[in-house]
Amino acid sequence: MDMNSKKLITISLWALWYKRNKLVNEGLKFELHEIVGFIQSYVQYSSFCKIKGFSPIMQMNVLWRPPKSGVIKLNFDASFASNANFSISAVLARDSDGQIMGACTYPLLDAADAFMAETRACERALYFALDMGFRKVVLEGDSLTAIKKLNSNIVDKSVFSLFLSTFGF
Repeated sequence: MDMNSKKLITISLWALWYKRNKLVNEGLKFELHEIVGFIQSYVQYSSFCKIKGFSPIMQMNVLWRPPKSGVIKLNFDASFASNANFSISAVLARDSDGQIMGACTYPLLDAADAFMAETRACERALYFALDMGFRKVVLEGDSLTAIKKLNSNIVDKSVFSLFLSTFGF
């Protein structure tokens, strides 16, 4: 079996498992075309990353600071393709020992811009925390605008403020 077939099978099983959990735990039904569309988008995106020279294994000196004991740190990020208005959000949850408690990715097929992609990545991180049962969380992302909005008490008419009000911030 070639590498592309293995990748397709892995992504398909992961997507089916995720949708199955949503059905069992939340009663959320899904259509076959939704999951097929997700799988196709994810495979296409991963191929796009390979063409552009992105590599999942990059050498970086990254300093990660653990959260306090009993708190989960949610690292979130988004990748945005402006030519297709397509975005992928990723969330990684780690405890104070650095152990990975969960991870997920979400496609966004109608992202207007990079800010919207980062906003939705932050939103997905919060929904992921709720889905996983995490109640004490710290959010960390590389979008300065998103982090400033999270830490601000000022309510404006931005999409980010609307989404924050949904979560009771």
